[in-house]
Amino acid sequence: MQATQAVARGDSRAWQSALDRALSAHDSEDALAHYLHVAFAFPSPAPNPYTRDHPLLNYRELKEWASSRGWRVRPAPECAPNGEKYSPPVRFSRLASHYH
Repeated sequence: MQATQAVARGDSRAWQSALDRALSAHDSEDALAHYLHVAFAFPSPAPNPYTRDHPLLNYRELKEWASSRGWRVRPAPECAPNGEKYSPPVRFSRLASHYH
């Protein structure tokens, strides 16, 4: 089990790096990210009660990470495709002090 957890942590770091690169390249105040991409970057230790296909998103860890990079995060259910109400996109908004 420990090897699986170590692999999962390595995978989540790769997803975090990809998310960091995408946000760094983003020029506007707001950005949307697919729930699945963010959930793989910040998986919750709790099982996902809605599906076994992907992890539940750990919003607390995501918020800390995003804040340290100048972003505020929140779910964007208004942008969710039909049938995805439990996995809406995640909106990243630049904190005023970090926007150029």
